Amino acid sequence: MSSTPATSSQAGASGVAFLLQLERRLRLLQDTGEILALSAQLLGQRLGAQQVACFDIDQVLQCPTLQHAWSDGLAPGATGEYFLGDCAAGLAEALAAGQALAEALAAGQALAVSDVMNDPRTAQPAAQATFARLGIRAFLNIPIAKDGQLAALFVVHSRAARLWHADEIELAVQVSERVWSTILRAQAESRLRALSASMETQVAERTREFGRTWNVSPDLLGVLNLDGYFEHSNPAWQATLGWSAEEIRTTKFLELIHPDDLPRTHAAWDAANQGQPALRFENRYRHKLGGWHWLSWVAVPEGDKVYCSARDITVEKKLEADLAARNSERERLWRSAQDLMVAIDGEGCFAAVNPAAGAILGWLPEEMLGRSIFDFVLPEDVAATRQALLQVGKESMPSFENRYRHRDGGHRWLSWVAAIEGDLVFATGRHVTVEKEAQNTLRRMQESLRHSEMALLQSQKLEALGKLTGGVAHDFNNVLQIISGNLQLLQLGLDNDPLAAKRIASASAAVERGAKLSAQLLAFARRQPLKPLVTDLAQLLRATEELLRRATGETIETRLLLADDCWRALVDPHQLENVILNLAINARDAMEGEGQLTIELSNCVLGSDYAARHADVAPGDYVQLAVSDTGTGIPAELLDKIFEPFFTTKKEGEGTGLGLSMAYGFLRQSGGHLTVDSLPGHGSTFRIYLPRSLEAETELPLQLGGPVLGGKETILVVEDDVQVQTTVVDMLRGLGYAVLRASDGESALAIIGSGVPIDLLFTDVVMPGKVASTALARQARVLLPQLAVLFTSGYTQDAIMQGGRLEPGVELLSKPYRREDLARRIRHLLANGRHVTALHQYRAQLPPQPATAPPAGRHILLVEDNADARAMTGDLLSMLGHTVLAVGTAEEALPLLDTPGLDLLLTDISLPRMSGAELAELVAREHPRLEVVFSTGHAPANSGVLDPQARFLVKPFTVEQLQQALLPTG
Repeated sequence: MSSTPATSSQAGASGVAFLLQLERRLRLLQDTGEILALSAQLLGQRLGAQQVACFDIDQVLQCPTLQHAWSDGLAPGATGEYFLGDCAAGLAEALAAGQALAEALAAGQALAVSDVMNDPRTAQPAAQATFARLGIRAFLNIPIAKDGQLAALFVVHSRAARLWHADEIELAVQVSERVWSTILRAQAESRLRALSASMETQVAERTREFGRTWNVSPDLLGVLNLDGYFEHSNPAWQATLGWSAEEIRTTKFLELIHPDDLPRTHAAWDAANQGQPALRFENRYRHKLGGWHWLSWVAVPEGDKVYCSARDITVEKKLEADLAARNSERERLWRSAQDLMVAIDGEGCFAAVNPAAGAILGWLPEEMLGRSIFDFVLPEDVAATRQALLQVGKESMPSFENRYRHRDGGHRWLSWVAAIEGDLVFATGRHVTVEKEAQNTLRRMQESLRHSEMALLQSQKLEALGKLTGGVAHDFNNVLQIISGNLQLLQLGLDNDPLAAKRIASASAAVERGAKLSAQLLAFARRQPLKPLVTDLAQLLRATEELLRRATGETIETRLLLADDCWRALVDPHQLENVILNLAINARDAMEGEGQLTIELSNCVLGSDYAARHADVAPGDYVQLAVSDTGTGIPAELLDKIFEPFFTTKKEGEGTGLGLSMAYGFLRQSGGHLTVDSLPGHGSTFRIYLPRSLEAETELPLQLGGPVLGGKETILVVEDDVQVQTTVVDMLRGLGYAVLRASDGESALAIIGSGVPIDLLFTDVVMPGKVASTALARQARVLLPQLAVLFTSGYTQDAIMQGGRLEPGVELLSKPYRREDLARRIRHLLANGRHVTALHQYRAQLPPQPATAPPAGRHILLVEDNADARAMTGDLLSMLGHTVLAVGTAEEALPLLDTPGLDLLLTDISLPRMSGAELAELVAREHPRLEVVFSTGHAPANSGVLDPQARFLVKPFTVEQLQQALLPTG
């Protein structure tokens, strides 16, 4: 093993000089290859080595890469890739031979091998072979480690074994470190030069680009100083606002801003002065030619400058305003639309619903959002709705209708149009429930139009027949009145002549039959005077049940089926009894004396649909009375004729043909309705419908009897038929009255105006001339306020009737009438008139009572239906010192019977509903201590009061008679 010894001081000084020389030479180099080549040459020559190389090593020391190498030229095959490959393999094998060796290199420790043949670290056969092939006997490895990792490796090879001295190793380490640092410096300087060159290029390019951008940019670019002036501005200012660069430079920027935008611009300027790094805001700048442009600014303060960029957004602002207006308009339309507008997503759920949902369906929009439309569609319409949704996905859906549930439980019809946009279906639904109902109603009306037309024709025919029969009945009644009146007068002159009496009785019976026939004609014509009362039909049927059984016979089974709590009806009970009896007799005849008659009573409601099919019916509550039989029935072709007068299906001589026509006319006149259902061989059912009445039930009026009384008063008879007039005059004179006569209204007014005293006007309703009977009565009462008026007619007209009923306060005596009826009615009217007159006179005769004097008399309840008589009697009683409660009906008096201190009831007998006699019977049962005095215009014997102890005050009465009647009993 060879070596070249040297003293320590010499080696140290020589080494320092070497390193200084190396640094001076390396400082002049910039290229990495030159640095490595020079350092390898100098180090190799200094150490007397044959080869020096520098490797870059990877992390696992498996792939060393030769960067540069120096050789003395004597080592064969030790250059290039051959040298690199073998050296790398040898190094790798050597390193792999010992983990400690690898770890030492990685830690930056130099590795010195003086003889590879003897060193245990390189004694492996494979390594020995490699070293021998490369001619390496000794080597020195100087690692360069950075951050605990091996970055590079300096290798010094020797062909001969040699001892590596510490100063040589240190020198090699110093060289390697200086070389590595020089390389890193050179590389950094190289990169810096490249970067500098690149940046200079980029700056130049950017400067050129900035210039081009500054000139061609459509945005307004400028540099603003802190005084508020733009020192620089690009050409876009003039293109956008019309101002030149000089004008911009010499004008303070705030002078160009819209006054409304100054606050926000001042705020941005203040923020820039306070150092805010970047500002974004909008304002309007004035154009040189007028008008304003919206600008969107980005401003960046830097030092004493603010660098600004502004984009002209005038068009965008206008579009934005237009869009906002359109959106606002759409929002108003959305919110104010009466149609239902919705958006439906791909799952069939509501994505948007306008407020019309509340008005149409009762659901708030938020209650529908997110829910499936099929939560609201009626089940019957679900399939069609699904199909419509599938169709709208392919093309715009034509009009489609379905039903949606309403919040109240009902449903609403909607007519839809829809179109798809993106993932949503936009649909508008028009509320067409009313139209659908109208269409349904129209269809029903069209379906029933033919029936209605037929019913109208039938009604018009019956109306024409009614007018004809009414006129016939009027003339017929006049004839009957003449015959009846003369027969009654003849009967008064009979002197025990049985044969004449028999003939008169036979003639009178014929007159009665004629009167009944005339009444039926008037009933069909709806011209009979009715006296309707609030009637309990169930009670009426029970009262007439026995009569019906006798009329139909024992072989007819009669059944009454009366519903509980049947409503009341306003109807003339006597006329209704006649109708029911007539229908029962017709049923008996149709069953030929054997079968079943069923009378049913129930409540029913007739709706608008029913009324649409029957022209004579109004919708509402009705009481239904059905009369059914098991007879032969009526053929369908005869059903439209059975209500015509004189039409009958009976054999000749078995009927007049007026029964059903009378029933039809009476029910129409009463506001009711009559129908028939019949099937030949199975019987018929007649249904009577009477309007419901909510008033209390009316008691039947008391029928007065007793002897016929006359008087001495004066009566004016107005009758255009001379024979009727003569008969009536003779009857009245036979009763003791003084009689004046007139044939028309003008003549009657002339007699009344002459000053002749007249107590009662008896006039026909149907009068010729200019003055009608009602006008005559009004003018007569103007001349004679206390005049009593009694109408008579065989054919009533609307002049004295309301809805087929007499007007309030009208007194009518229907033709033909009996002498007894005429006498009682006149006596009643004259008595009431005289009573009122006497009360006026008595009141005028009484001295006035002190206003402060408390009543010292009795506590009296006065019941009087005549308003004048009630007022005068009440005043008279008060003036006599009594306390008075005055009412017009017994029904009004009932709640007053419990009045504290009440001790006397003074009541008229003839009252509108409950009679005075019935009121007195109730008082006797429930208030036995209350005294009762009857006031009547009839004699007590004719009053109908059965109590022998009853007290009467006969009209007209004097004050003395009144005071006597009011004296306490006992």
